[in-house]
Amino acid sequence: MKTRTKEELLAEIKELRTAAAAFEHVKAEHALLKEKLQEALELARNERDKADAVIQAIGDSISIQDRDFRVLYQNNNHKTLVGDHTGEFCYMAYADGDTVCPDCAVQKAFADGRTHRHEKSRSTDRGVLHVEIIASPLRDQAGRIFAGIEAIRDITERVQMEKALEESEKRYRMLFESAVDAIFIIDAEGDQAGRIIAANRAAADMHGYTASQLQAMQISEIDSPESAAEAPALIRRILEGEWLKTELTHIRKDGSVFPVEVSAGLLELGGHKYILAVDRDISVRKRAEKEREDLIRELQQALDRINTLKGLLPICAWCKKVRDDKGYWSRVEDYIEQHSNAAFTHGICPECLKKNDPEVYEILLKNPEFHEDLTKRKAGLIPDPGIPEGL
Repeated sequence: MKTRTKEELLAEIKELRTAAAAFEHVKAEHALLKEKLQEALELARNERDKADAVIQAIGDSISIQDRDFRVLYQNNNHKTLVGDHTGEFCYMAYADGDTVCPDCAVQKAFADGRTHRHEKSRSTDRGVLHVEIIASPLRDQAGRIFAGIEAIRDITERVQMEKALEESEKRYRMLFESAVDAIFIIDAEGDQAGRIIAANRAAADMHGYTASQLQAMQISEIDSPESAAEAPALIRRILEGEWLKTELTHIRKDGSVFPVEVSAGLLELGGHKYILAVDRDISVRKRAEKEREDLIRELQQALDRINTLKGLLPICAWCKKVRDDKGYWSRVEDYIEQHSNAAFTHGICPECLKKNDPEVYEILLKNPEFHEDLTKRKAGLIPDPGIPEGL
């Protein structure tokens, strides 16, 4: 064994101390690296738990599948919906098939890197289940697609509401189109204020246009100038919440003017204000009212004429003429004919006949049948054979 000098031993000890110090430094760095790695793992676990909590909190059913369509992850909603199939091929687990489903949204997302969605329906013990399936690709830091995420959303309630809304709209459309009165929906605000948004068949027929022609017009285009002048004040009242009923005049396509009774009020749809107006053609009613007024006026005039024969009537004690309101004297017959619808025929009463022609009076008194025949002949009811012999 070679004997080392003191200097050699001191140098070796120095090297050992240097190596020990380096080891302690490496050990400290390793401990620090381990601590940081633990912190990173804990942070990753926390982030994973947060992401999982977010996914679990989502109302949709979420699953993740790799490029081979093997199920990597399912949230609780997804497991409740289809069962726990983690590690299985989706097409075998969900569709009991041997290959990928032909309408698979995940496969389409793998093919073009875009989000795809479609709707499906299937029967369950609780009735028909309607779902919307949304699939998107998942990419790594290099941008390569390594998996796909699929969300299944229960849209049964939405589909049922859409169907109910569709039925309601059909009923509304049927009532709208079958109404005998004209119905208009008019824009009430913005740049399009006054434009006809919708008009039913009765409105088109009433004004001589098609419904599509009316929907390209302003309501002022079918108002008469008089009604157009009233419109701004009426619209202000409607926008203030009043449901009003009034009479206006409209103009048909051929230029003819006709009266309408309008009932109109405010209608709000989607935060926008419209005016709902129901118009009724009252031409027939107006004609009837005019005829009634004319009849009343004629009756009043007749009554006035009759009334002129009432009260004290000045008559001459000698000639029997009567005096009118203007101071003129006229025969009784003339006065009555002028102030009523009566007309006169002339005859001789028995008293006057006896006084003025007693012989004829005696003949008629002894032969009443002759008097009756004479009266009929004068009336033209029987032919006149002349006066019998001996009379």
